[in-house]
Formats: sequence, C-alpha cells, structure tokens
Amino acid sequence: MATLKWLNRGLLAGLVGIACLGSPAEDAGGKYVLDFSSSPNRGVSAGKFNNFAFKLDLQQPVKKRSVPAGNHRMPDVVATFDYADCTKGQESLLEQPLRDLGPGDAAWVDYVDVNMIPFAQRALKWTGGVCYGFREPGGKWHWVLTTTPLIYDSATDRVVARIDVKRGPIDAMKLVFDYSVPPQFVSSVTVTTRPIGSKPDPPYSPPKK
Repeated sequence: MATLKWLNRGLLAGLVGIACLGSPAEDAGGKYVLDFSSSPNRGVSAGKFNNFAFKLDLQQPVKKRSVPAGNHRMPDVVATFDYADCTKGQESLLEQPLRDLGPGDAAWVDYVDVNMIPFAQRALKWTGGVCYGFREPGGKWHWVLTTTPLIYDSATDRVVARIDVKRGPIDAMKLVFDYSVPPQFVSSVTVTTRPIGSKPDPPYSPPKK
C-alpha cells in the first residue's frame, strides 16, 4: 500500500510538471523577430496603402520570410494593398484580406519595434506613422488607429517606431501605415512579449516631496 501511494504521488508530480512545461514560450515571455531582409527589396512594402499582417509563432523566435512586392497571402504573413490606412471607418477594408491568416500562438504583447529601410529620396519631407490591429485567439480583430510616429535613426540608418501594445492574449497583428508615408520597406519586426497573465504597467506617479 505504501508503494502504491508513493507511485501515485510520483505520477501526480509528473503530470503537474508536464502541465507547467506545456508552453514555455508563451508563459515566459521574450522576443519574436520577423526578418524580411531576404525579400527582393530587402523588406516588405509599407506605406501608401501597403500594409501587412502576421501571426505569432513563439516556437520560432527568429523567422526569416521573403515577401515579393504586391499582394501576397501566406499562411503566416499577409501583405496587401488595402486602399485603407489609419483613418477610422476603414476597419472593414483592413480586415477583409485576413481571413486566410492561420491561427498563431497566444501571447501578451508588450511592444512592437518596426525597422524600415529609409526612402531613397532622403530630401523628401513627409509625416506619418504606423498604427495596428490585433486578433484575439478566437478570431476577432480589434483596431488601434492612433498613429505612432516613424522616426529616422542615424545610428542604424533606419526609420524606426516602437508601438506600445500592452494587451493580450493576441495571436496575430496587422501593421497599418499612414497614407502620407512614402513607400518604404520594413526589414524586420520585433515583438516583445510578457507572460500571458501580465497586466499593463500602472501609470507613473512622481515621488512626493
């Protein structure tokens, strides 16, 4: 009888251990990088109604994808010319081409870093930025159309933006660019995640004097 109790305890402990290890990439948080640098233009097209979506694949921390110019629908990346940007009322146009985007891994997304190759005509003056949509694991899309500015970083010779998301669970995202952004190419996207049960950071309160 003592041996049987010991075996039962061992079996229970093993099952608990397996459950805890079931999805370490989702539970621990980390970074997920989409590298588009092997594409024909060293990136995926963005700006002037060119937008793209991707699902999260947390089992593969760095994924290289080659995306030709134009409309392309793949199981994990959808690049489209939408006739829509970060303007409210165009959400249905942004969502329409995303039906074939496969399910991804659910994550609590902290922020997303966008890395773009600068427009060839450096003297061109332009404004604008990037907004986003996110999909819940059940398939429902939500749109956050507030624009994050795109800024040139001379240290890396890239146009960059950091989008604060602080939401979850999310299994796919779409990056949407203002129409005023001239056509450029996104060389990489880095998604930083936290453990799935995370909550947004509390607002900053300065110390009392």
